[in-house]
Amino acid sequence: MPAVMVMGLVVLVTLAAWSDLRSRRIPNSITVTGAAVGLLLHVFYGSVSGAMQSLAGAAFGLAIFLVFYIAGGMGAGDVKLFGAVGTFAGPQGMIIVFVVTALLGGIAALALVLWHGRLGATLVRMGGMLIGMGRLRFGELRAAAASPESLRLPYGAVIAGGTLLFLAVWRFPS
Repeated sequence: MPAVMVMGLVVLVTLAAWSDLRSRRIPNSITVTGAAVGLLLHVFYGSVSGAMQSLAGAAFGLAIFLVFYIAGGMGAGDVKLFGAVGTFAGPQGMIIVFVVTALLGGIAALALVLWHGRLGATLVRMGGMLIGMGRLRFGELRAAAASPESLRLPYGAVIAGGTLLFLAVWRFPS
């Protein structure tokens, strides 16, 4: 990945994380601009092939998190951010970014639950949500996720962490 693409991706996820931590929102001005820059850079460096890689990465990123959004466990800004990251990383890179982000998300969620002393209640709630998911009752999932008792994790910051770790380890090994 050319250095200018790395810098563009770093700027994208840093702005998104900052916004999500500050306001619990990731505005379209960040995600749409980031996606456009990722696509344009892929076109510049890879012509039609680069554009196809960029669009495939965006589609893959959107598809992965769209399921969580429909279930009510993730905000639309997180989904759009992951799609924008995909325009830079491409579909192969998104597999690694997804795995790293999921691992970081699990660690962050566990830390958040432990910090608030709600491990038992969270495990019971998750069990009910998994049963609802197994029964394809997404309305129940959305209601449980929207509950005032739910702890909310600023997942844009987690996506940023996963993306930065991906760049540090898989793109620039020492």
